[in-house]
Amino acid sequence: MAYVAGQDGVVRAFDTAGPDPAKPVWETPLGYLPGESPMEDRWRAGTMCTANGLGSPAMHALVTRSTVYAGTWDGRVVAMERASGRVLAQHDLGGGVASSLSISGDVLYALTDDGSIHALATR
Repeated sequence: MAYVAGQDGVVRAFDTAGPDPAKPVWETPLGYLPGESPMEDRWRAGTMCTANGLGSPAMHALVTRSTVYAGTWDGRVVAMERASGRVLAQHDLGGGVASSLSISGDVLYALTDDGSIHALATR
């Protein structure tokens, strides 16, 4: 399986050994934090902006035995069930995720664009 967190705010799982490896097994749109969607920005909406993706751009998919984690530009770490993509939990870090996520033991680490390092329990 390959897991991809996309600029369109969707995390996808692909079965690279399946009959159609380009077709996602599951897709999970991550949405936006309240007030963070481009369509909630008066300036963008006022200039007829219609580019509202399925969610805040996502990146840095990190996969464990049972969970897929992704960071978002609007400042969240989202945990999804590996088999189905169902969102298990999400946490607002207060700043956009700025680098790859990492895990050590039961702790997930995330660096945000405000210069903070966050350590989150994975259970």
